Amino acid sequence: MSYWTLERRARQAEVLASIMARPGMREKISAAARTSIANRHRGQIEIPAHTHPIVRGLFEAMNRRLAKQFEVSCASGVHANVMNNWRGRHLPRLDLIDAALGALDFELAIVPRGRRGPDGFLRDADPEEPEPRS
Repeated sequence: MSYWTLERRARQAEVLASIMARPGMREKISAAARTSIANRHRGQIEIPAHTHPIVRGLFEAMNRRLAKQFEVSCASGVHANVMNNWRGRHLPRLDLIDAALGALDFELAIVPRGRRGPDGFLRDADPEEPEPRS
């Protein structure tokens, strides 16, 4: 038996119609659609302060190259919602962040401790060997 019966669909349609009939609701929804991450202007993807440095580097590279999240998503094969969740809720799997970076002509690299900047990129172009840890 299907959860979505014809009666339930009709009730849900009535509820939605009553919500949409409220004053200003259509304007509110269209304003939200204009500000969604997929429709933001190029180079203006917001990056929260608590975002992991590797993810921050990805989104900063997207902003510098004026790439939309949807375009990088299509080029890399990583779903746009997955990339959006990296900004605040989840950490990316290595294969997925590598694919997203690859779509922007970047790659993940292992660098000596302390050489990665807060934006996730290497601070110096000439890395030295790290000092042994005791």
